[in-house]
Amino acid sequence: MVETAVTETLLALSATAQGEIAVRLRHLIGQRFEDLAAAISPGGPFEEVGRHALTELSQYREKHETFRTLLCHGMVKVTVEQNGQWILLIRSLSIRSRQPDRTILALEQSEAEARLATLKRDGQKLTSCLGQLRKVAAAA
Repeated sequence: MVETAVTETLLALSATAQGEIAVRLRHLIGQRFEDLAAAISPGGPFEEVGRHALTELSQYREKHETFRTLLCHGMVKVTVEQNGQWILLIRSLSIRSRQPDRTILALEQSEAEARLATLKRDGQKLTSCLGQLRKVAAAA
């Protein structure tokens, strides 16, 4: 939901850009988050209409980006305990400064459900804010 809203917002800003204003439209979603932030940041072509959205986007990324990366690029294993509760185990391998960075995240069912609820709430808030940004940009 959020990734689609980010992409739709970039496309809308690009369509309304005038003159020599260029909005980057790169392939990877992480790059699109960066491109949107650049377009609505101070000094960006849409800083005036995007001020509120920048705050929401920054907060969302700060809170959820690491988890999103684990979900999208990690190896996921679910185990079920005898009581029927499950545990989510996510392993990820990335490279930082030419060194392997191995991450393991274990979430019990109650923790995962709470994180999902927060992710949905924050995603809906950002998606709504980006929808408003698209309307304002189209009207300008």
